[in-house]
This record gives sequence, structure tokens and C-alpha cells, in this order.
Amino acid sequence: MTENLAHRVNAVHRYGAPIPPEVRVAATALLADMLAAAEKHGVSLADFDDAIDLPGGCLDVAVAAERRRRG
Repeated sequence: MTENLAHRVNAVHRYGAPIPPEVRVAATALLADMLAAAEKHGVSLADFDDAIDLPGGCLDVAVAAERRRRG
């Protein structure tokens, strides 16, 4: 499943500059953790796909966190 999630995160292209691989790894981990929590509520990635771009949102958050860490 993680490989599929990594594929989903890697398919997101929102930024002009390349996104470092470690940021994509962090976004994939965040996505996996969020989906594990959602599963407890009977919600899957397909359910999110019907409403929002969760893989893209996780990448946005990981990029923002990396920028904040760098200052």
C-alpha cells in the first residue's frame, strides 16, 4: 500500500522547483498515517478522492513544514 501512496504523492506537481525526495517521503508517511486514522471511521482514500486531493494536501503540508524548518 505504501508504494501506491508514494506513487500518488509523486504524481502531484504543484511547485516550480523540484521537491526534495525526503519531503515526498514525509508526505507519503503523513498520508499513510492519516489514512490509518480514517480507516477507523470507515473512510478510504477513494472516499477522499471523491471530495478532496488528500495526497496533494499532504505534500503541501510537508513542503510548508520543510520551509518552516529551513526558516
